[in-house]
Amino acid sequence: MAPPEMISEMNPAAASVKTSTEIITENANPRICKLGGVQIGCPNTKRALIFSLWDGIFANGMLALTETFSIAAAVYLRTPSVLIALLGSLPLLLSSIGQFLLPFFVDSSKGRKKYVTKGTTYQGIFLLLIATTGWLPEKIRPWSFLLLFALYGFSGNVISGLWIAWMGDLVNSSVRGRHFAWRNRIFSTTQLICALCAGLILRQFTTDSAPWLLFAAVFFTAAMFRLMSTQMLVLQNEPRLPLASAPLSLPFTEIRKNRPFLYYSFAVALMQGSVAIAGPFFNVWYARDLKLNYFSLAAITASMVLGTIISLLLWGKLADSYGNRRALLICGFLVCIVPIPFLFSSVNWHLWLFNIFTGIAWSGYNLSNFNYLLTAAGNDRPEQKISFSVAMTGFSVFFFSLLGGILSTRLPVLFQWQLHSLFLLSVVMRLLVFAVLFLRFPPLELENMKSLDLFFQVPGYRFGMGVLRNVYRVFRSK
Repeated sequence: MAPPEMISEMNPAAASVKTSTEIITENANPRICKLGGVQIGCPNTKRALIFSLWDGIFANGMLALTETFSIAAAVYLRTPSVLIALLGSLPLLLSSIGQFLLPFFVDSSKGRKKYVTKGTTYQGIFLLLIATTGWLPEKIRPWSFLLLFALYGFSGNVISGLWIAWMGDLVNSSVRGRHFAWRNRIFSTTQLICALCAGLILRQFTTDSAPWLLFAAVFFTAAMFRLMSTQMLVLQNEPRLPLASAPLSLPFTEIRKNRPFLYYSFAVALMQGSVAIAGPFFNVWYARDLKLNYFSLAAITASMVLGTIISLLLWGKLADSYGNRRALLICGFLVCIVPIPFLFSSVNWHLWLFNIFTGIAWSGYNLSNFNYLLTAAGNDRPEQKISFSVAMTGFSVFFFSLLGGILSTRLPVLFQWQLHSLFLLSVVMRLLVFAVLFLRFPPLELENMKSLDLFFQVPGYRFGMGVLRNVYRVFRSK
């Protein structure tokens, strides 16, 4: 489940290089294999991608469980609002720092698989430890849960760039968009089914009536999914290619000179901060204030996934027809107003409809914003510029999450609920950032590249730990 630095795939030449073993294999067996209706190369490559597919299915099962029940578990443990705010932002902050430092500790001669499987194994271990936190002494439960959850997220995020480079070597750039579009439809469906099944099994429980044993079972199952995912990674072939050489430090001088990119990164970081100030507290509102049962919580998660599935193709066509900047402005405005309907209704089926709209708005924003980011980064060391932009967003999300945690218990009651004041504050901040900063983005387009193909160039899309999940879909944002 991982992802964000995503850059080896942006080098088609590197992605198309084959090892001598692969060349010999293809000469011996010239048959070109297909997977998902797309020609993906020799039988060895197909076998590796099948294992990778199963890795993704198990990883998304883990994601569905942790995203649906992590905030509910924190509420059950009586976690203070400030700590709940950190559940989403602390892993992102640690990962941003970790990705800067990782090149100092990676030995390219040992390959990527070793580090990727270590990271995913640690994720499974931390999930197992999270399952035990409900039985710890009451005073240390919330802190233990926060620390272990942060380490769980960090373990997946920090190795995501290595995983993406690995996948970039397996899948030729000419078919990458179509191949990962096919995969991501499977993974989105997996998340939807897992979330709904877990909700149906636990439908009679709320945070007031559920024993910790139920949460322990959820996190234990998620850990087993992650460990099965790791086994699929172990079985997966890794091309014998050295890691791309790159400077160990970011070109801050060059980035400082690139004022349009710096402006863009600052604007996006502020927008994500405006989201993060309230994002984690939607699930708090569902679980603690509305006391929704776990089927309703799962249906809310499934509604957002459904909104993404049904709208992504339409947003791709819009971006292709009118450009990523115009699509970004349309979707950016929709993201700004996403919390407004939640202020006026708390009826279950209304919440499901609102969250379908949430998925629609954020899928378009993710698509157009990510493509705009890739274009703005240019061709001169784009991976380092993107890492810089992600780091800015990480610090912004961390700061505003803390601020949201502090304000959540101090703002006045609005429409019966105190958290509604925080939701409205988030709307106002988003609209200000949009009006002052987003409307000034210059048009930047790549020639001869469809928006969806460009978006799916990054296999890390399905991992969701990094740019696409922790940054542009932070907190399953509202």
